[in-house]
Amino acid sequence: MAMQRKGQNDYERAFEGLLREEGVRFKRVDQTHRCVVGQGEVKTFDYLLYPRRGGCVLVELKGRIFEGDTLAGRRRLENWALAEDAAALARWQERFMAETSETEAVFVFAYRINKIAADADGLAVYDDNGRRYVFLAIRLQDYRRCMKRRSPRWKTVTLSAEDFRRHSFCAERIWLGLQNIDE
Repeated sequence: MAMQRKGQNDYERAFEGLLREEGVRFKRVDQTHRCVVGQGEVKTFDYLLYPRRGGCVLVELKGRIFEGDTLAGRRRLENWALAEDAAALARWQERFMAETSETEAVFVFAYRINKIAADADGLAVYDDNGRRYVFLAIRLQDYRRCMKRRSPRWKTVTLSAEDFRRHSFCAERIWLGLQNIDE
């Protein structure tokens, strides 16, 4: 069993385990402080990945529980985020692109599958300490273009199931090469 760092949740541990297993170089970003970018403080993203193809990928990881029986059609998959997460990730992407044009920003949704017999619908399943996860990613630009307000009180945004189905992809394609995600 992998050692869990202080403050690390099971979604982060599983994601890092998957990255290590796949041989992906990554850096977990310090979440304890906000950073100053340009004129103000900005929430930091979660991971910086260095895919084999080069460049870098900024990742905002979101852990969600899937209680359904099947992932077919990617229905009932929670994909909400804070509006601040999308705005901050866009600012970071802009900042990184000033250094290298080979920068991509994505949300990665880590779905912990709670039902043992749940059908993963052919999606890659990662097992971590007896828990099963499916990791789906969506490009920040696609998320922002399709997002709708979910809760004004909590300042959250979400995608319709149709938009999420259309734009999400297996997270493994990030390190295999984002240029191929639409194939």
